[in-house]
Amino acid sequence: MMSEVSDYIQRIQSALHITFQKMQPEMLESMNALGVTPTQLFVLAFLNKEGSAKVSQLAEKMGVKPSAVTFMVDRLEQHKLVMREHDTKDRRVVNISLTKQGEEKFKKILQERKVIVERYLSHLTKEELLFTAEIAEKLAQSAISEKE
Repeated sequence: MMSEVSDYIQRIQSALHITFQKMQPEMLESMNALGVTPTQLFVLAFLNKEGSAKVSQLAEKMGVKPSAVTFMVDRLEQHKLVMREHDTKDRRVVNISLTKQGEEKFKKILQERKVIVERYLSHLTKEELLFTAEIAEKLAQSAISEKE
């Protein structure tokens, strides 16, 4: 029984590895075409979710020095994807948020990723898609629980 479970896990690991190895370069190529690096995408996604953030919050979340985030925010600001605003309560605090252009760029990246994923999942039946969605959600839930 245990070797059977081990075999299933090996098969899943192998299949996921092959799939992600094929998808990743396509996703990177798509982002490069839109002029965004994976790290910049992380910042755009975080700001999209949170609304705004301070450099220190981003640095902590990314595990890098604030100076690295400042440099990245400079680049994103030059491309008009983010903006800096002084906090109304404390002028020393600078909040970073997405511009309209940044929101649109983020949506475009997500849309292109969805197209790539859809192409890979197009080989599944409707029932298989439902089952896969339920399994993926269960895995995501267990990942969230483990992290806490």
